[in-house]
Amino acid sequence: MKVISNISYKLFAFAIVLLSVIGCQQKYITYHDAEYVMFADTAKTYVVREDMPTFDIPVVSTVACDYDRHFAVEIIDSSSSAVEGRDFSLESNNFTIPAGELVGNVTVSGNLSNLDGNSGDLSFSLKLVMPDDLVMPLYGDETIVHLRRTCKFNRENYTGWAVVTSMFLYQYSLTGDYQRLIRTSADPEDENSVILHSFLADGYDVKISFDDETDPANPSIEMPSDQVVSDESSVFGTVHGDNHILIEKSNQGPSYFFSCKSVAVMVNRFYVQKIGSDIGTVGHFMSEIDWISDEEADRLEREDGMRKH
Repeated sequence: MKVISNISYKLFAFAIVLLSVIGCQQKYITYHDAEYVMFADTAKTYVVREDMPTFDIPVVSTVACDYDRHFAVEIIDSSSSAVEGRDFSLESNNFTIPAGELVGNVTVSGNLSNLDGNSGDLSFSLKLVMPDDLVMPLYGDETIVHLRRTCKFNRENYTGWAVVTSMFLYQYSLTGDYQRLIRTSADPEDENSVILHSFLADGYDVKISFDDETDPANPSIEMPSDQVVSDESSVFGTVHGDNHILIEKSNQGPSYFFSCKSVAVMVNRFYVQKIGSDIGTVGHFMSEIDWISDEEADRLEREDGMRKH
């Protein structure tokens, strides 16, 4: 189960690196010569999907001991929107930090049938059940667990007809149309990529790829640089460079897709080159791509007058 952390281990990492860990019964350097136990993060978002239904919540100690240490956790109902037994379940309320180790885990299973991938996250709070002298001052003994359902990327959901809404077209379209009905297809060279045919101008195809493995909580869109999205003359009425407007992923905003519905949002830099060298940035523009059925594409063409490109 992969997770995305909101608060890193940095708070307690300083304490741990000071340790010369040999065992609780032997001499070593400690954080204020005290043993503390805490959740690794005071808040964290965990992804739940079909191929990753369970995850571990790490609990860390500032020292390693030469014996197993057993602890328990309890759910704080008053600060939880997720319900145990309906939205998630704990494998056990008890967990162990093994002898010689600094970390133990609380294992949780998410209920995929109750978690909606198109809505907001549910969360629940956990509290460590242990003696007060093990609680690190200021850090505490609680954590907030955010549950986020995602769906495994399926390229079939991102091919076929799609409606493109583009701020580039909004600014530069000669007809005033800022939406296009385009055809998309699977890239035969890459199983995670699709081709957007006539993306913003007829005859100019663009390739994008989908990544839901690097950060499952935030699936991203990638795009090779230097793809030609249009000619200059039809957009500007003149030529500044090689008569090509190029496109790449922008650093001015995220490009992502919704893994449980067929929608992608991209922020792209549009630019012009002359003999391989940049001569200027046209701008950074957002586009949204909504994949639709063949029947919906026919309806848009018939009733709304959208032309299929």
